[in-house]
Amino acid sequence: MRHGTHDRSEEATLDHYITAEEHLPDEECTETTLQITDAETKRIFEARVRIAREPDELTDPQRLTVVTGPHETVSKEWYVELLDEIDAAGINEDLLRRLAREQETTSNIVNTRSDDLKVVLTYLVEAGQYESTAEALRELAFERLAEDRPALLEAYDAVRTEFEADPLRRALMDQE
Repeated sequence: MRHGTHDRSEEATLDHYITAEEHLPDEECTETTLQITDAETKRIFEARVRIAREPDELTDPQRLTVVTGPHETVSKEWYVELLDEIDAAGINEDLLRRLAREQETTSNIVNTRSDDLKVVLTYLVEAGQYESTAEALRELAFERLAEDRPALLEAYDAVRTEFEADPLRRALMDQE
């Protein structure tokens, strides 16, 4: 296939997304975060993407309609390659999945290297509020995360459930 041309039957299999011209980066083919709408489901989300005017400039091109004008009635056809989707709460689930997968083969020890934190946690243990400094730190950290970043914990819970519930997916990811 020549650069800049593509078969219409290929186009029928492509997903279709929409964005406003004001969201486009200054340069084509550079990584950027872009707010896009799935043309079929009308779901609006942000994703790390690369965009181009021609599909041959991208590894996995999808159709992108770029709307412009005062009422967004003018459109241009571009192409987008989705790298990572970022959900409405700003959670990059692909990154979370990668970290969860990596964690299966690495140490789960977190070292804060803080004298002050060690003294406070030890105090809580010796005062009988917790069984260990590790338990105190886990409980306090998860309480704070639940208050400040509930979407992150929900996304991680979904990712962790995917790993636990799908031995085939886990085996395939281990091969990557």
